[in-house]
Amino acid sequence: MPLIYQLGKSILAWLLATFIIIFIILMPRDVTFETTTGNVFTGVEYHYSFTKHKDSFIDFFAYIKDNKSLGEYMPHYPNSELLSRTMKKSLYIAIPALVLAFFLGVLKGILDYRLSKYKFWSAPSNGATWLFLSIPDFFVVVCIQIVLMYLYNIGLLPHITLFGSENFENIILCIIYLTIYPLFYIAKMTYTSLEDEEGKDYIRTAFSKGVPYKKVVYIHIFRNAIIKILQHLNTIALFVLSNLFIIEKFTDYRGAGFYFLKVVLPGTTFAVGQGRDLGNASLAISYTIIFTFIILLVHLISQICHYFLTPYDLQEEGDMS
Repeated sequence: MPLIYQLGKSILAWLLATFIIIFIILMPRDVTFETTTGNVFTGVEYHYSFTKHKDSFIDFFAYIKDNKSLGEYMPHYPNSELLSRTMKKSLYIAIPALVLAFFLGVLKGILDYRLSKYKFWSAPSNGATWLFLSIPDFFVVVCIQIVLMYLYNIGLLPHITLFGSENFENIILCIIYLTIYPLFYIAKMTYTSLEDEEGKDYIRTAFSKGVPYKKVVYIHIFRNAIIKILQHLNTIALFVLSNLFIIEKFTDYRGAGFYFLKVVLPGTTFAVGQGRDLGNASLAISYTIIFTFIILLVHLISQICHYFLTPYDLQEEGDMS
């Protein structure tokens, strides 16, 4: 399958998904509250209007075109400024987490594979990977914070700010939090890919010719296994970005994930007669487009790397299947 065709399909899918998300965000949320004669709430009924939905689309894009602006988050503070500031803060932690998760995960997977040949070391090495994939990473985050507070209380660590986004340690801790699960996921995929390649004929042929074990692993096995590993690059990007919202909310890190939740969630409380529309739809749409574009970009990089690293005969075999 030509590379341009693959990339084109991915971009088309992203455009379609983006349109659907904007469609949902701009959906009217008109409701009728049912109350008793004493104005006691008894129920609510939703009313969908296609005409109002269409008008919300027209008004949204007309506002951007006429005002050359995304609106204001608060008086004299435009959405564009908030968007730029918060995206930078989130990228400071998301990009390093993605890079570290991939490269450290690959190294951890190679280590697991090498140690699997030794019964004494294979259990703790593979066990650690299994453990961190089995328990929620949010639990690991809480444990890390408890350990840091304990070490500070006994005088083994200086004071570390666990919440907020203004200090350097906030960035480092959030990078660690975001790296945990994707790292061990890639380690597992690396180990599995190396193990799958181990039993193939070309590996047995290399061993029979007396090729050193390290050369077989790092040149022959890993060169073919990396093709499978790169296919999971998009998956760990999804892990990082999905965890970004939780981590930023939990640690009060005022990045894009924090404000995205703030503008998307209307809140759990309401008053009779109160509207349920999003207070800042333009900001919610802007965040959505940027986050999904990052996922698209990582996916395109994964496809390009996979295309150029895959031998020609394997590409032909994949196209025929």
